[in-house]
Amino acid sequence: MRALPVLVAVLLVATAVGGALAVPDRNEPTVGAGSGPSTPAAIGPTAAHDSASATTVATVNETTPIRVLSPEENVSVASGIDVVTVDAGTATGFGARASATRIETIALRERITNASTSDERQIRILDGLNEVDKDVITLHSRHREAVAAYHAGDISAKEFLVELARIRASAAVLEERVLMLERLAEETEEFTLDDGRVYPVVYDLRTFDGPVRSRAAAALDGDAGASTRVYVATTESGIVLSTVADGQFVREAFRGDLRERDGTTIDEETAQNVTARSYPEVWAATGGSVAGQGSGGTFLFDLTYPNGTLTAFIDGGTERVFMEHQRVDLDAVSVGEATTRTLDLTLTVNRTFPGGPLRVVVTDPRTGDPVDAVVKIGREGGESVDIGTTGDDGTLWTVSPRGGFVVTVVEVDSTEVSTVSVTPTDPVTVEEAFTSADGTGSPNASE
Repeated sequence: MRALPVLVAVLLVATAVGGALAVPDRNEPTVGAGSGPSTPAAIGPTAAHDSASATTVATVNETTPIRVLSPEENVSVASGIDVVTVDAGTATGFGARASATRIETIALRERITNASTSDERQIRILDGLNEVDKDVITLHSRHREAVAAYHAGDISAKEFLVELARIRASAAVLEERVLMLERLAEETEEFTLDDGRVYPVVYDLRTFDGPVRSRAAAALDGDAGASTRVYVATTESGIVLSTVADGQFVREAFRGDLRERDGTTIDEETAQNVTARSYPEVWAATGGSVAGQGSGGTFLFDLTYPNGTLTAFIDGGTERVFMEHQRVDLDAVSVGEATTRTLDLTLTVNRTFPGGPLRVVVTDPRTGDPVDAVVKIGREGGESVDIGTTGDDGTLWTVSPRGGFVVTVVEVDSTEVSTVSVTPTDPVTVEEAFTSADGTGSPNASE
């Protein structure tokens, strides 16, 4: 089907990254383990083991679990948490690159409009689309190479995030170019472009974007207010990014092993069924009537429910969710079981899944009043990194590292301190829901 796409603005981005959580040794790749640099305090992938079991899960309004697209099973996972902020020097480089790409688009438009005949105009439009196809292939190659390099520890988190931002900006320019070519075709005598030629490219390009990348891009582009801590995890072909920003938990995930891009088309009814099976709780909260949009081998559904939004991307070849974007209001997150310890201060930390919404609460053990304290997170026996302060309400939200970690709090303008060790829970996954559904979007009654 044809859906009217929204033009994606070109973002000029730059980066500076710091404060990575590091592990002082390198683990062999195992289930739930990571791989990456072995040097302490390195910026980039870190290795850690997840808890083997979980007793609680993060939920929305105590009923709807934050169900997520998780990394594939039985593979190594490299992860880290880094601050994304402004770097004027890198911003200048991004500006030059984006300007050059936009100039190419303008030059193509001029060549087409200056064609002396309708036939020549048509040829130049088709040549332009063919060049876009080549550029899209290049973007996918760059994306795969960046993921693989970060996962192997060959590039730092800074380099990885910068490359993702570059790819995102290039994809936005290419989408703008495709839609420009479609408009020029409509203005050409006795010529039109088939939707099946245009919109599969448009929706494919949108897989290079996401709400965390958008937030990071704003910070990298010079918006100091958009600076944010980003959880990054990769497998050899997948990415998970999450952050806490503007009162929301924001997450995006991509599964390269579930993305075929082999030209297999998918219809809306099939894509709708896949979405309902994968996110049964959210689907039920929407009332079960959500229109999708897409073309060719990519279909997506935007689901809005109380206290959150979800976008699911469905692949025509695998007929599975291969990418998701999520936003959940922090006010609606039920934190479940928490770990509490009292020393000079009472420190309470909820357990959540790796990259999930992590709440830290500090109170005075004598009065129960909230305490403004500096929050530090690190590995057992390793260096801790400042996350922020709890403020007047004694509460700070951030994202959980992968594997066990230690939270330390120190009261502002004081030496009073408390510390607690935390092990993340297992996530509630899309894969579990999909495999336990009966094929109609409803979980099996027997399970």
